[in-house]
Amino acid sequence: MMSRPPGYLKAISDGSADASLLCRSNGLICHANQAAGKFFNNYYATGVAIDTYLTFSATKNGVGDVLLSWVEVTNPLTFENDRKQTDGIGKNASGNRFPVTIDIVKVEICRSTSVGEYTSSEKQGPSKQPECFFFLRIRDITPAPMQVASLEGNITKQSGTQDAILRASGQVVVVVDSSGMIRRVSDGLAEMFGYEQGSQLRNRHLSTLFQGKADRFIAKNSSDQIVQVENQQDVKMNLQVGSSIILPNNHLSEIHTAITIKKIIEKKTINPQWQEQYKPQSESSDRKFERKDDDITLGILDASFDSLFVMTEQCIIQMVNATSCKMFGFTEDEFIGKNIRMIMTSQVASKHDEYVSRYLKTGIKKMMGTQREVVAQRKDGSTFSCVLGLSQCKKSGMICGFIRDLSVDKASKAVLIKKEAELIDKEVQLINKETETKEIMNDLIKNQNVVNGILDASFHSLFVIDENCIIQMVNKKSCDDFGWTKEEFVGKNINMIMTHDVAVNHDKYVRNYLSTRIKKMIGTQRQVTARRKDGSTFPCTLGLSETQNCGLYCGFIRDLTQEKKSESEMIKKNQELANNQSLVLGILDASFHALFVINEAGIIQMVNNKSCDAFGWTKEEFVGENINMIMPAHIAINHDGYLKNYFKTGIKKMIGTQREVMACRKDGSTFPCMLDLSEAKGSGMICGFIRDMTLQKEVETAMIEKNKALQDTHSVMSGILDAAFHALFVINEQCIIQMVNAKSCEVFGWSKDEFIGKNINMIMPSNVAVHHDQYMKRYLETGLKKMLGTQREVTAQRKDGSSFPCVLGLSETQQPGLVCGYIRDLTEEKAHQAEILEKQLAAEKLSKELQANQNIIMGILDAAFHALFVINEKCIIQMVNKKSCEVFGWEKEDFIGKNINMIMPDHVAVNHDQYMKHYLETGMKKMIGTQREVTARRRDGSTFPCVLGLSETQQSGMICGFIRDLTTEKAAQAALIAKNKELEINQSLVMSILDASFHALFVIDEQCIIKMVNVKSCEVFGWTKEEFIGQNIKMIMPPDTAKHHDGYMKNYLETGMKKMIGTQREVTAQRKDGSTFPCKLGLSETKESGLICGFIRDLTTEKAAEAEILAKQRLTDKIIDASFDAMFVINERGIIEMVNDASEKVFGWSHDEFIGQNIKMIMPECRAVNHDRYLKKYMETGVKKMIGTEREVEARRKDGSTFPCILGMTEVDNGESRQFVGFVRDITDQKKKLDVAESERDAADALLYNVLPEHIANRLKQDPTHIADLYGNTTILFADIVGFTDRTSLMSPQELVLMLNDIFSRFDYLVDVYGLNKVKTIGDCYMVTSIPSHELEHDGCARVCRFALDMMRAVEAFNKSGPRHGRISFRVGISTGQVVAGVVGTKRFLFDMWGDAVNVAARMEQSGLAGQIQVTKEVVESAGDDFTFDLRGTLSIKGKGPMEVYILKSANELLRRSEIERRHSTLSVLPPRRALSLFDKFDDMLPFC
Repeated sequence: MMSRPPGYLKAISDGSADASLLCRSNGLICHANQAAGKFFNNYYATGVAIDTYLTFSATKNGVGDVLLSWVEVTNPLTFENDRKQTDGIGKNASGNRFPVTIDIVKVEICRSTSVGEYTSSEKQGPSKQPECFFFLRIRDITPAPMQVASLEGNITKQSGTQDAILRASGQVVVVVDSSGMIRRVSDGLAEMFGYEQGSQLRNRHLSTLFQGKADRFIAKNSSDQIVQVENQQDVKMNLQVGSSIILPNNHLSEIHTAITIKKIIEKKTINPQWQEQYKPQSESSDRKFERKDDDITLGILDASFDSLFVMTEQCIIQMVNATSCKMFGFTEDEFIGKNIRMIMTSQVASKHDEYVSRYLKTGIKKMMGTQREVVAQRKDGSTFSCVLGLSQCKKSGMICGFIRDLSVDKASKAVLIKKEAELIDKEVQLINKETETKEIMNDLIKNQNVVNGILDASFHSLFVIDENCIIQMVNKKSCDDFGWTKEEFVGKNINMIMTHDVAVNHDKYVRNYLSTRIKKMIGTQRQVTARRKDGSTFPCTLGLSETQNCGLYCGFIRDLTQEKKSESEMIKKNQELANNQSLVLGILDASFHALFVINEAGIIQMVNNKSCDAFGWTKEEFVGENINMIMPAHIAINHDGYLKNYFKTGIKKMIGTQREVMACRKDGSTFPCMLDLSEAKGSGMICGFIRDMTLQKEVETAMIEKNKALQDTHSVMSGILDAAFHALFVINEQCIIQMVNAKSCEVFGWSKDEFIGKNINMIMPSNVAVHHDQYMKRYLETGLKKMLGTQREVTAQRKDGSSFPCVLGLSETQQPGLVCGYIRDLTEEKAHQAEILEKQLAAEKLSKELQANQNIIMGILDAAFHALFVINEKCIIQMVNKKSCEVFGWEKEDFIGKNINMIMPDHVAVNHDQYMKHYLETGMKKMIGTQREVTARRRDGSTFPCVLGLSETQQSGMICGFIRDLTTEKAAQAALIAKNKELEINQSLVMSILDASFHALFVIDEQCIIKMVNVKSCEVFGWTKEEFIGQNIKMIMPPDTAKHHDGYMKNYLETGMKKMIGTQREVTAQRKDGSTFPCKLGLSETKESGLICGFIRDLTTEKAAEAEILAKQRLTDKIIDASFDAMFVINERGIIEMVNDASEKVFGWSHDEFIGQNIKMIMPECRAVNHDRYLKKYMETGVKKMIGTEREVEARRKDGSTFPCILGMTEVDNGESRQFVGFVRDITDQKKKLDVAESERDAADALLYNVLPEHIANRLKQDPTHIADLYGNTTILFADIVGFTDRTSLMSPQELVLMLNDIFSRFDYLVDVYGLNKVKTIGDCYMVTSIPSHELEHDGCARVCRFALDMMRAVEAFNKSGPRHGRISFRVGISTGQVVAGVVGTKRFLFDMWGDAVNVAARMEQSGLAGQIQVTKEVVESAGDDFTFDLRGTLSIKGKGPMEVYILKSANELLRRSEIERRHSTLSVLPPRRALSLFDKFDDMLPFC
C-alpha cells in the first residue's frame, strides 16, 4: 500500500461536520479535526486522556477505560463488527456538560518506525508495526435552541415570540426532574390536557399526563414516539412525544428532562358550502391559488442545477435561466429571440428544423417527454455531453427543455440566485451657463421675494454648503422633510442629516475632492439614505452641483419613501402567496376572539372554535343560519334591513369600525362585547371578530367606584393648584418634595410620581445642586432668611438635561417645616428679547447677503431636478430655469414675456386665462398649494404627462410652478403591469417547467412547512403532492437529522447567519418506505417572502460510480506499490508529489524525505545542475525529448553511489495542473549479465569468424539455411610439410601438436593481415583462399602470393628458433579460377570449396618442390607486375594433362611492407577482443615481417 502524504488523515476528518477524535488504545488523543475545536471550545489537546472530555452514560466509566477493555476483550459493552454507538456526556472548556452520541470504530493502523506517520495499511513490511486505534465521531444531542432557552430559564416568563412559535408549531413543552415531578410547563399544555391553568400541573408526577407511560421519557434522550393518552374530559388523544436530557448548569442543580408534545390532529371534512364558496373557478385560478410570487418562481428556476430553455414551436428561445448562460457562455440577450440550434453541433443543427417540422405535422413524439444523452456546443465552439429532457405546455404550446451537463464536476459551486436590478430614474444633471446665470441674477435682484417663494415651492429639499461642509441655506421643504428649523440647520455641518456610518467619513471625502478636484458625486444623482431629527432614516435621491466662482455647493434631496412604498405595495399586490386552507383554519381556531364570516344575505359561512365556546352553539348549528341568532331580539329584527341598505348604498357605518354592542348566547343570556367588522374585497363576504368584554366591564366598574371617593376629596385643591400659571413645589426641611402641580410637570418634564419623594435639587444645575442642602441646613440652624420672602432670577434644569432661565419665589407655609416655591419660566421673555435683537441683526445681514446670494440662488434653481416657471397675475412668464428649456425645447428668450399657456395643450390653453382671472377675483385656491397630474406640450407639439405643483409667493403676487416629467415613471409602471400580466399568463408554463426538472424541488416557509413540490419530488421520495403539502420538511430526513432541523431553522431566523443557504451540500435523504439515499441539496432564499427553495439531486448512481472508481484506484495503488520499478510523480516545477515503495528501496531515501524535494536529488551532479532549465524549456516550448520515451541514464542513491537505469517519462494533464510520471528501472544486474553475454557473444563470433569468412558468418547468423554459391575469380593455396609422416614417428603427440600450433598460428596471423580465407587444415596441409566474392576481385591473387612468400619467411623464422626435431620445409601450390563454395553440415561448420581450380592448386602443391611456391600460368597473369616468377616448365598434371608451371620467387619489398602496414591498420575495426589478439601476434611476428 502506498504511504499517504502528510496530513492525509486530517484532510479527511476535517471534512466532517461532527467532532472526530483518533485515540490510541491507552485512551490518549493523537488527532482531532477542526469540528472538535468548536465542539469543545478549543478545550481538547493531543496527548491528553479522552476521559477528560467524555464519559459513557450507561456505565459512568471514562471512555478511555472502555477502549482499553475492548482491546483486552473484556469490554462490558457489546460491539459488533468493530463498531459501537452509545450515549455519553461531554464537557467543554467552560465546564459545562452536555449529552452526546458517540460512534466508535476500531481500526488497525500501521505506524512507520522511521517517521511516525500513521497510515492505514494492508501490507506489513519489516519497518511497519501494527497498532490498535479508535476513531470516535461525537454528535451533540442537546435540545434545540428554542427549547433550551425556554427550559433553562423560566418557561412561564419566556417572550411572547417563543410562545407564538410553539403555538404555531402545535407543540408544548414540559420539564421534569430526575424523579419525574413536573417543574415547568409551557403555554398550551393545560389547554391540551383539559386543565384550567398550567400551575395545576406543577409538582405533580408526569404519569398524571401519560398514565403509566411516563418512564419512557424521564432522564432519557428519545426520538419522537406516538403515544395515546386521555385528557381530563376522558377524550383520547394521539400525541407525538420526544425527550431530551438537560444537564446541571447555572440554572438547574440536577438532571432534568425536556419533553416536547405535539397533538396529532386528524383531517376534518370542510363544510361543503364553505368549500364550494372558495373552490377555484378554473384551472388558471387554481394555478394562481397554488403559485408563489413571481420572484420566488424566478428564484427557483435560477437556483436549478440544470440549464433551462423555454422556446416556441418554431424553436425560438423565449426564456433561459442563469445556469444556461453560465453553461453555454452566451448572455441572456444573446439567447432571447435566437433559434435553439445555436447550442447544437453543426451536424445536428442542420437537420433540427426538419425534425421540428415533422413533429408539428404528425404530432408523433420522439424526444418530447423523454430524457436523452446528446452533445451540446458552447459559445467558444467546445462541445460536451449532456442529458436533454423536453416537455410541452398544453395551453401555451411552449416547449421547455432542461439540460444537465454530464461533464461538470460534482464539486461545482451552486448557481447564485439572480437578483433583479432596481429601476432608478436617472435625470440629466444641469450645467450652469454663465450668460444665463447673469440674466437670472438680474431678475432675482429685482424681486428677492419671488426667489424665496420659488425655493420654498420646490418639491425637494435644498441645501447649500460651503467648502467646510457648513450649511449656508435651506428651503422650507428641507425643514418639512428633516424636522429641524432653518435656524437649527444654518451654521451646522451637513453630516447632521447623514447616517452615522456615512457622517464619520464625509468631511474626509470633501477634503479629498478639494485637493484632487476629482468629481465622484458632483454633477451626478445617487440614491442614498438620509436621517431625520428624530433619528429615523429614509431613502432619497441626492443631486449635487458646484456653483461657479463662489466655492459653494448646492444639493437637492428628493424623498423616495412614498415611491418605494408604492413600488413595494405594487410588487406585494402581484406576489400574494396562495393561502393554505388547513393553515388558515388553524390560525382562525387559535384566535382569542370569536370569528364569524357571513354573506350578503347575513347567512353564516364560517365560525371558529372560540365562537362555539363563547355562544354555546356547535359549528354545525352555526353554519347556514342567519347571524341575527346571536343578537338581542330588538336588534335582530332590523339587522337584515341594515345589511341590505349597506350593499345597496355602499355607505359604511359599522364596516371598518369597532363598536361596543350586546350579544346573546344559546341559553338566552346576554353579555357586552366589542364588534370589529371588515369586508373581504371581491368576495362579498363580511368578517366579524367579537371580543367578550364581561370581565373588562366588571374591572372598570370596580375601579371607577374606588377612585370616585379619592377624586371628590382632592378635586377642589388639585384644581386650584393645577390652574396656577407657574410651577409650584412644596418641600420639607430635608428638601424632599411633598407636592407639585400640573404646571411643574409641564415645565420640567417629570411626572408627579417622579417628583414626589425626591430632593428638590433634581431641578437645579449640578453646580447649584451640590450646595443646596447646605443652604437649607444653615437656614434651619440660624433662622437667617436670604431667599425666603424674595424673588430672584435663577437657572433651572429639565428632565432632558436642558436648562432655562426662571424667577424663583419662596415662602414658608403655615404648617411648620414646609416651604412653598413658585417658579416662573422666563424662556419666552428671553427669547422675545433675543428675537427683537436677532431681527435687527438679520435685517442688516440680509441687506449685505442679497448680493452675495445671487450666484448661489441661480445655481440652485438651475440645479433643480424639475422645470420651473414664475408667472405674474396676467400669466406672463417672468422667469424659467434651465431644466424648463431642456424639457420643453424653447430657449429662455422664447419663454420670457410669453403667456404660460404656450406649454399647455390647446383644449386647456383656451381656458387658462379665465381660470387665473377667477382666482384673482374670488381668492379661491384650487390648484395653488397642491400637486396635480396634468398634460404638458413641448415646442415640437408632442405632449407628455407631468406633475404640476403651484405656490404663490408672498407680497409679490407672483406664482411659482414646478413641473416634473412623468414619462419615465409611466413607462416603468406600464412595463411592470405588462410584466405582471405576462407572468400570470405564463404561470401554467412555469409549473410545467418545474415539473420537467431533473431534480426534486421543495419550497418551505419559516416553520419548515412544505408549501410546494414538483413531480420529481413525488417520484424520488414516494409520497404524493397532497401527502407532502402542509407537512414538515423533516419527513424526508433520517431521524438523527430530523430531530435537530427545526432548531437549525430557528437559529438561522434569529441570527441571520447562513450556513446552508446559498450553498450545495451532500446529505442523506429518506424515502416514504424508510430507505435512505445520498443526495446533493442546494438551498436559496426568495426575497422578502420568507420562503426557502431547495433542489435535491439523487447521487445514488454517482456514488456507485465513485465507489467503483475508488475500488479501481485502490487496486491501482496496490499495483503501483507492487511494481519492481521506482515511480515518481512530479509537478511543473520538478517537485516530488508521490513515490512508491520501490523508490525507497532503490534509492535509500524514505517517503517523507522524498515528498516536497526536487527530483534532481536522484541525479548525478553533472545532470542535476541543468534539469530545472530543461523542464522550464519544455513547459515553454512543448517540444518533447524525454516525454513518451525510454532512455538509459545514470541515477544517484542517498549514499552518493550511482547506477545505470532505464527512465520512462509520461505527462498527465488533470485539468488543473500538469504532472509528470516517471518509472526508473535499475539495470545494474542486467548490465552485468549483458557484459557477460557480450563477452560470450564476442568469443562465439571470433570462433565463427575463425571458421568462416566474415560475410559468410554474418549471412549464417541472419539465415541459418544452407549457403552455396558459385564464385568466378578465387585464388586457392595449398601448403604441406615435406616428410611429415617420417617426422611424426620421431615425435610425441604433445610435441607434434605444439609444433603444428606454432607454425599454423603464424600462418593464421598472416591470414588476418592479408584478409584471406582460411578454409581448413588437414593433418599437415594448410588451405587458404582469397575471400570468395561475386564482385571481381583485383588484388585477391596478389594478396595470396604475398601471403605465400610470408609463409616461407615464417617457416624460416621457425627453423631459426632451433626446433628440437630439426628444420622443416613446406611445399606450396597456388591456382586461380572458378569455384563452388558453401557451408557443409550442422555441427562444426566448415566453409569448403570445390571445383577444378581447387584440384589444380592441390596438384601444384603435390608436384611442387620443397621450400618453393609453385603456381599456374593463370596465377602469373593475375598477380601483376609486382612479383617475380621463374618458369619451371611443363608438367603432366593428374586430371589436367600437360601444364606450364612457375615458381614464385619474390615481390616488390616496398609494396609488401606498405601492404602489411595497411592491412595491420584494418585490424582496429575488427571486434575488440579479436583485434587485441591479433595485435599481440603481430608484435611476435615483427622480427620476420
